[in-house]
Amino acid sequence: MGRENRMDEPSIKRPVVIIGAPRSGTSLLFRTLSTSRHLWSLYRESHDIWNKFYRMAGKELKDDLLTESDLDEASRSFILNEFHKYTLNNFYLGYVAREYFLKKDALKGALDLLGKTNLLYKNIFLKKYRIVEKTPKNCFRIPFINKLFSDCKFIYLKRDGRSNINSLIEGWKSPARYVSGQAPNIPLNIKGYSTEESGKYWKFALPPSWQDYINKPLEEVCAFQWVSSNRFALDGLKSIEDERKYTINYEELTEDTYSTVKKLCDYIEIPFSKNLRQISKNLPLVNYVTKPHKNKWKKNIDLIQNTYPMIEPMMKELGYSFDD
Repeated sequence: MGRENRMDEPSIKRPVVIIGAPRSGTSLLFRTLSTSRHLWSLYRESHDIWNKFYRMAGKELKDDLLTESDLDEASRSFILNEFHKYTLNNFYLGYVAREYFLKKDALKGALDLLGKTNLLYKNIFLKKYRIVEKTPKNCFRIPFINKLFSDCKFIYLKRDGRSNINSLIEGWKSPARYVSGQAPNIPLNIKGYSTEESGKYWKFALPPSWQDYINKPLEEVCAFQWVSSNRFALDGLKSIEDERKYTINYEELTEDTYSTVKKLCDYIEIPFSKNLRQISKNLPLVNYVTKPHKNKWKKNIDLIQNTYPMIEPMMKELGYSFDD
């Protein structure tokens, strides 16, 4: 009888939700926290889950904005079930799911089997568990996510706009990458963005009014994405209680990693485990186009200086200066 009662859906409690502009370091932070055995993870960005949500809800993907009114009970049940099925507690299994099951059509049945087996395990053995979730598009979904996970903790990662925009420029120019869950095939005329290969796709975040930038120079597109992502993140976090939000910056994450991750673990109330200590001492290269270094943005200094009027107010609001 007790076992039959345990076949109810488990609960996700106090999830950790990482938000930040695309190319701000969220992948690095997500990879780091995903080494904790106290946090279940997709070990990938959740684009496939959100894309399925749009199809299930019959919503047209116009931009990345989702509000509280977009979450009804059917949507809540669907999204939670997807996270129950596909969040894992094993990095290597997550790697196989990401790199093989999701990417090879012949193995899609294996992904479905993994989800069903994982869900059965949780239904039998777990009453509640914690997850870490990350995709930069969540900057535009904070009210939606807060309604979905009312006890979640938001980790907001910010980065100097010049470095962030440079990384976005590199990503846009990287063929066949960063197009998952993107806009419909709307013709683009973005100066500095090749029309060959992936050049027909909009990349990274889809802020409201993104269509106004389909004829702009690439550096302005990237500046718009950086400003918009941070603007919506800051505005969305205003209604979140102070004890449920935590801000770090990319610079301290990469330059003082050990101390930064330890403090973050204390905040989200997980042990600063051996795995976390090891990765904090030797950060992996994650989701990069070219190897990162502090002043890499200066190789595109002329392009980035063109964006200064666009990004200066947000730079000041985030505590950055062009003099740094």
